[in-house]
Amino acid sequence: MNAKETLQQFVPIIDAKLKEYWESELALGFGYNQKQMDLVRKMVEHASEHSLRSSKRLRGAFTYYGYLLGKPVDDRIWKAAIGVELVHTALLMHDDMMDQDDVRRGKPTTHKYFEDGDRHYGDSMAVDVGDAVLEIGQELLLSAEFEDKLVRRATLKMLRGITNTAWGQAYDVTLEKILEKCTEDDVITVHRAKTAIYTYENPLHIGAMLAGLGEDTLKILTDYSMDGGVAFQLQDDILGVFGDPEKTGKSANSDLLQGKVTLLILRTLKDGTPKQIEALKKVWGKRSAKQTDIDGAKQAIIDSRSLQYSGNISRSYAQKAADIAEKLRSLNLNSEAIDFIQGVALYMVNRDV
Repeated sequence: MNAKETLQQFVPIIDAKLKEYWESELALGFGYNQKQMDLVRKMVEHASEHSLRSSKRLRGAFTYYGYLLGKPVDDRIWKAAIGVELVHTALLMHDDMMDQDDVRRGKPTTHKYFEDGDRHYGDSMAVDVGDAVLEIGQELLLSAEFEDKLVRRATLKMLRGITNTAWGQAYDVTLEKILEKCTEDDVITVHRAKTAIYTYENPLHIGAMLAGLGEDTLKILTDYSMDGGVAFQLQDDILGVFGDPEKTGKSANSDLLQGKVTLLILRTLKDGTPKQIEALKKVWGKRSAKQTDIDGAKQAIIDSRSLQYSGNISRSYAQKAADIAEKLRSLNLNSEAIDFIQGVALYMVNRDV
């Protein structure tokens, strides 16, 4: 079974576990008067709906297979897996608010859902709901019924990963202010500091740590994650401009209009003709740009060969990650888990969602 098919099997399992959790949270409730209880219920219902939107469930699957590397899987791993998924949900809520994106997975982002004509209120609620979901993710990992020392180790890894992702996010938003000074290394650094950590390394390490695996395994998983995460995000950046919104669940214009610094942008500015550069600058960071101008900017990215370049670099990192994953076989670990980890590296640069 290939990585894509395996992930497709995970979706209904993780979705069912998430739904079960949110039902228990709704039953628990919170509030000191009816108005507060109603508000909290609305927040929880939105968090539930948001986390259950169409998703690859890669992070939960990585947690599962990180554990399977060292131990036969049992039901205890699911709390950790959905905890990791909810950390991702929380980070998306915050990220969408910072980017002022309107759509996530085909539906309103959290700040848009709560905005109701008041942007400050919508942003405030996105921060608050995101914070709550972030803590729930950590709580789920802490309540996983493994040995205390294993849970402590995995939780510390999760917390440090969240902290490092915050440093990466700060660098990402800062690059948008200093485009003229940005280099390809800056883009790769952001991808390692964000996607490689919270999508690859954190889930894999958490699973492996709960299985009691040692530093030799974790080192290979880190090296794999740093290259696999870059490959994943470079492909994500391509889909952010050239993807089908019906499949990706987000606008194919928002990255350009927001002024996101990607390899596509930097290479067009470096290799493009004056006319191509002018076409790109006409829409980059300009939210009110016309669709005809947006189409012109996308054509400039293609004609400058920046799209081709970004795809080649993404595939190069993916192959490096797959080669690194091969080293896991020398440690006498579970071959099914290794096959999945290796397969993901190559699948993620050929996906259209």
